[in-house]
Amino acid sequence: MMFTACSAVSTSSTTTATTIDPPTVLSDFQLPASTGHDLRLSDLRGQPVLLYFGYTRCPDYCPITLSEFRRTREQLGADGEKVHFVLISVDPAHDTPEVLAAYLRGFGEGFIGLQGDDATLRRIGKEYGLTYRHGGGHQHHNHGDAGVEHSTASYLIDQNGRLRIVYQYGTVASVYVEGIRSLLNEIP
Repeated sequence: MMFTACSAVSTSSTTTATTIDPPTVLSDFQLPASTGHDLRLSDLRGQPVLLYFGYTRCPDYCPITLSEFRRTREQLGADGEKVHFVLISVDPAHDTPEVLAAYLRGFGEGFIGLQGDDATLRRIGKEYGLTYRHGGGHQHHNHGDAGVEHSTASYLIDQNGRLRIVYQYGTVASVYVEGIRSLLNEIP
């Protein structure tokens, strides 16, 4: 009985991954990073990138997704060091590189935060199917507390900067691990 429940869960979670075939060559961009200097997407070439768009004050989707990223890194063992885990903020006014660095420290090693700006996000957003809107929810009269509504997919980018897999919100670490391992095993 336990076994059936278990396999039912894994079946539904694997269907949340969409393989992009042929892979999309992503536009390069440069943003201020939690590392203390500007970073280009192309700077991360040579290693798979697991990417998520979110923001540090996000109450739900972001911390849950980033926690799965952390588990993914743990489950990969030594291979976890061969992957970049990246959060691009859709709340640039609040999420400075310093704020991102402090926030991501809570998830452990291997995380990079990028301070998105509207112009860049608009330019690259189509490639990711990114949508976001400031002042989401009913609190729009008090912009200070308003959240940012945003799309919640995660993206696996290969060593050559091409988008390979899109994961829907709710993907578990083992599914990310599978995708990352298959990239690491590819012959360059």
